[in-house]
Amino acid sequence: AHLHCFGPNGRHGKGPMWVNCDALGIALSLVTWLLLVITDFIVVRFVLFAWFTSSRPRFRWVPFTDLGLFLMALYQLLLMLSLVSHVRAVTTDPGTISLSSAPDGFSNARHCKLCQGRWKPPRAHHCKTCRRCIFRMDHHCPWINNCVGLSNQKLFILFLVYTCSSAVFTLLLLAAGVFYWLWSQSSWSDAPPPGSASLICCGLVAVECFAAVLFVSDFLQEQVESIQMNSTLVETYQRTHGQRASFTEHFMAIFGPSWWTWPFPFPSAPEPDYTEPAIADEEVWSQESTDDHNSLGIAGEESEEMMETVQEPGARPRQRHTR
Repeated sequence: AHLHCFGPNGRHGKGPMWVNCDALGIALSLVTWLLLVITDFIVVRFVLFAWFTSSRPRFRWVPFTDLGLFLMALYQLLLMLSLVSHVRAVTTDPGTISLSSAPDGFSNARHCKLCQGRWKPPRAHHCKTCRRCIFRMDHHCPWINNCVGLSNQKLFILFLVYTCSSAVFTLLLLAAGVFYWLWSQSSWSDAPPPGSASLICCGLVAVECFAAVLFVSDFLQEQVESIQMNSTLVETYQRTHGQRASFTEHFMAIFGPSWWTWPFPFPSAPEPDYTEPAIADEEVWSQESTDDHNSLGIAGEESEEMMETVQEPGARPRQRHTR
């Protein structure tokens, strides 16, 4: 894997566009876009056009009833936000360390041998796929062909939120179409069955969206937990975390202080504080940490090497934090 830079985009929208040339990541990104497009086509063709077409539409170029027009606009908005969030998560620098050396007076500075001896802040980790250290790296996600770090974590979370929302909305539209068809029949026994193409396409989309809700909601739960505990997936396995405050403060460290920017898919996180320490978890975790390290075959600095290969979080260990 390597990187190509195409123009302004990156961290905080100012750096170069970031693209990982990783075959698996590119393939899964294309699959994601293809699924969104296919779902959109099937829902519009077999649900909205089937049940909300009007002979006297409000706008000639959109032959829908007022309700159909509203549903169409809302559906397209959710899909567009999901797609744009994904593209921005793919092409935004997740948090490359911009300083080559530690600030004056910073004690116990670490340096990354794989990054030609550049400074590695306490909460930075080296990604083998991105081939550089990423600040507050959570994991490398093949579905966005990128790391999830401080600078694009908001975009990743928005992608999860809008994808889950559009999948739920799709299921509601499909269910509404079924109920409307049943209600419109004078006699169910004499009602003509829907076309086979409609049944097959809508059935496949229903299965896809149901799976997406289960798949995405689990990742979203992990991200909420990460914000709450101010600890990335890598740090969870290393039994460390950042400085803890309220959930709101943790949230604004990722989404920014301006609430009106939170729903929009562009980076809005404040400038990173590279000097933020990685704090060891409470003493009560010492035995469990040892057991986890043994089961993973890692110890100390080796834990980072283990987590460099982490892809999507599957069974993230739950932390029984004491406050």
